[in-house]
Parts: sequence; structure tokens; C-alpha cells
Amino acid sequence: MTNANDFRRYSYQNDTAYMISGFNLSRSSTAPKHREEDYPEEQRGLRVRENDSVKASTQIKHEQALCTKRAIALLVVAAMIIGFVGLTIYSFAVKNELTREISSVKTNISNAQSENISLQSELDTMVSISMIDDYAVNKLHMTKMKSNQIQYMDVKQFKQNYIKEINQNKTLAERQLSNK
Repeated sequence: MTNANDFRRYSYQNDTAYMISGFNLSRSSTAPKHREEDYPEEQRGLRVRENDSVKASTQIKHEQALCTKRAIALLVVAAMIIGFVGLTIYSFAVKNELTREISSVKTNISNAQSENISLQSELDTMVSISMIDDYAVNKLHMTKMKSNQIQYMDVKQFKQNYIKEINQNKTLAERQLSNK
């Protein structure tokens, strides 16, 4: 619903006096105020009545036992919820600790791998042919071989000579055994 004063308020946007006078508290769009006296007790939601019934002691004991059971059930449920929350927090703490350990081990592995690479490259430089040659000449005072110092050997001839020598040793051993 609109009020006649609403249009006047928007037409004079820069003039504060018109804006204040345009604000009407008695408009029909405001909510009515309620008083408790306007409504009977039944509609207010609060009822006061006297307890005119007398309960037997067995009924009172039964209600007390029922309330005790409900309280125990409530405490058990609360303890279970607290336990679950505690276990969840503990599992997060364990997960974080294990994650920290894993990252530490991964860091150690990467450090060991980089050290292995540097040691391997150092070993490769130490075992190179030029380093061996330099060590043999300078430290051990060795000389390089000349081509006239190289002797070639015929493998077939060596095998034949070796077989002959073995056969001769066998016959000698047999003679010595037969003489004894």
C-alpha cells in the first residue's frame, strides 16, 4: 500500500525538511502494537492451573524411575557424542603428526638423493681414465708401455702345450705310485 506522502518524499530527495515531514509514523503499513490485556488467558499461551490430582506413591516412584532412565540415556548419548568428538580430534592430531613425519622422511630422502648424486659425480671424476693415468705416473712412478713390450700369444698353441703338460704330470704321478 502506498501513502500520498510517499510520492512527495521521493520528489524532494535533496531537501531534508521535506524528507522528515514525509516520514509518517501513522501509516497503515506499520504493525499494530499488542497488549496482553486485549487477549484472554487462553490465547496468551500461558495457563496457570492448580494441581488438584493426588498421585499414588507407586505412580510417583514409576515417574521417578522413568525420569532417571531418561537422564541416564541422555548422559550416555552425551558421553558417546563427546567420545566421538574426542576420537575425531585425536584422529586429526594423529593424521597431522603422521603427515609431518612423512614430509620429514621425504625431505631426508631428497637430501640423501642429492648427496648420492654429488658423491657419484665425485666418484666418477676420481675413477676417470685420465685420473688413473695421472695417479699411476705421478704417485706410483709407473711408465706407459711401449709397443715393443707387448707380446701376443696364440691361444690354440697355449691350449695344446697346457694339455701336453697335464698329461705328462699324470704319467709321472702314475709311475711314482706304481714304484711304491
